Amino acid sequence: MTEYFTEALVLDKMENKEADGTVVFYSFNLGKVSAKARSLKKITSKLSAHLEPLNFVNVRLIEKNGFQVADALTVNRQPELRNDPDVLAKFLRIIQFIKTATFELQPDQRLYSAIKKIMSAEYDERQIYRLLLKILGFDPEFAACHFCNNEKTEYFLKEDGIFLCRQCGGSKIKENEIVLV
Repeated sequence: MTEYFTEALVLDKMENKEADGTVVFYSFNLGKVSAKARSLKKITSKLSAHLEPLNFVNVRLIEKNGFQVADALTVNRQPELRNDPDVLAKFLRIIQFIKTATFELQPDQRLYSAIKKIMSAEYDERQIYRLLLKILGFDPEFAACHFCNNEKTEYFLKEDGIFLCRQCGGSKIKENEIVLV
């Protein structure tokens, strides 16, 4: 049994069984981690409010047949992101992108630092995706359209990891399936 204590961003919280849940974090030390949280849905749960998406938390994880949340304490709830529904929706899309674009237990300190910077400042959504893609190894500056090799790309298909130009992406792919670059 190994114990880890780290600061992390809560990416997602999912129901699991009757009262338990699974929480997905991105931390400085461990990268993306999925951990079980016991009694997360109970009304008396002390962890539930701390483990909401977009919260930065200090979390203690125990690893024994997978990770389990032992303790969590909110460091930054980011109320400025939650006041405006459009801003909240934008950041929820961004953390979903981070969740799908990263692998379990692959820490990237540069990515974590960028996430903290993104969450604390006002950036255009395009700038955020450009920065994240660059850190993840998909630099849009050096990309070409997957279909026609046009160097002016505007879309990134996250499921396939390919860039598309306006002509190829705009007509063939639904807007909700792509990340604008």
